[in-house]
Amino acid sequence: MKKNLKAIAVLPIAAVLLVGCGEATINPNDYLKVEFNGMDTIATADYEIDYEKMVTDNLKAFGIKSKKDDHAIERAVKKLQKYLGGELDKTSSLSNGDEIVFEWDDDDVEKLENKYKIKLKLSDKTITVKDLEEAKKFDPFEYLDITYSGVGPDGQLSLDYDKLPVDYISFYADKSYGLSNGDKVTVTFGYDEDDTKDECFRQGYVPEKFEKEFTVEGLQQYVTKISEIEKKSYDKMDKYAQDRFMEDVEDNWEKKKLEDIELLGVNLYIPKEENYSMKNALCYVYKVTTTLTKEAGGEEEEPTTEAATEKATEAATTTAEGATTTKAGETATEATTEKATEKPTEAAKKGEKVYYYFAWYQNVLSPGNDDSDYDASSYNEPSYSNFFGVSGDAFAIDDVLYVGYENLDDLYKAVEDKFYYECKKETNIKKN
Repeated sequence: MKKNLKAIAVLPIAAVLLVGCGEATINPNDYLKVEFNGMDTIATADYEIDYEKMVTDNLKAFGIKSKKDDHAIERAVKKLQKYLGGELDKTSSLSNGDEIVFEWDDDDVEKLENKYKIKLKLSDKTITVKDLEEAKKFDPFEYLDITYSGVGPDGQLSLDYDKLPVDYISFYADKSYGLSNGDKVTVTFGYDEDDTKDECFRQGYVPEKFEKEFTVEGLQQYVTKISEIEKKSYDKMDKYAQDRFMEDVEDNWEKKKLEDIELLGVNLYIPKEENYSMKNALCYVYKVTTTLTKEAGGEEEEPTTEAATEKATEAATTTAEGATTTKAGETATEATTEKATEKPTEAAKKGEKVYYYFAWYQNVLSPGNDDSDYDASSYNEPSYSNFFGVSGDAFAIDDVLYVGYENLDDLYKAVEDKFYYECKKETNIKKN
């Protein structure tokens, strides 16, 4: 209690008795109420003094006849509020078991005692902090969902934490764009650890951690090596290119027919300098075998090997028994059969034309997308013109058009001329 040392006047005994007659002794602590708010370790304390009850409990001492005399009660309350007060010695960062003290200020108490027939029994009051709720420990990162999107090395991440049990606190990533698979990203809970901890406490929680490292995964990447292409993606792009080729065969081929198309392999082109539009180009190279139709001057089909063999066998049976051999251990029948067997093979080569075809994909991705026709940003076929002479990715022989190139060197050069950037090349095509 705050003390006020003043001179004490000596009064006649009669006067002392007069003052003491009809006095009401009041202990203000009976009208003091202290409340605690918040969680254990960060709670706050507030107090309230019920001045009105102090008056209504002692009406006569305050010279008031009835509880209905509101104006008289209000005047007495204002006097008490003006001259009787105090404060708590600690009001924040409170924990269960703490003891705090309400200290009364007695500087002006004498004015009240002289005005009213009251004696104020002042003594500081000690209050023990108790029944504070303890904060719940939680891992904020259990409520965090990270989503990666885009294509590496230009991937992005987004942070979703709608179900976080505390408000007014966010997560922050040290890097949220320009990401590739395998990159490390550090995510922090809250901007400042101390402020975050205080805010969580106010809401009844204690974070167990404030920082966590994540590894970027699941992004599609621009292929930089042939080995990075998934087999199913590799096969899917091959099939797409061959399907497009077969559509052209069915719709546009004249004077020639397809005997075979064989995938020789792929060339992967990577720009030597980083650029926005082209990350890579994957070129599928095919060996195409054709023959001319009869209308285009092709040979009539020769007898099959089986038919020729039967014919040779029949001729051999008419030969007298004991026919001489043409080679050691070889009968005439055998020699005739062998000759007949070789003849269709030689005939099959007549009118045959072998050339090379390509199709290429720009910005090939891995892993692929099961819902897409091909795993790249674009598909490119040979382009040519047949207006007053063939030009571009095609050639003609005796008025027969072939889309592609007669040799691989010319094909490679034509493909590389299509790129706007100087590239380095990787290939899995075996040299002849």
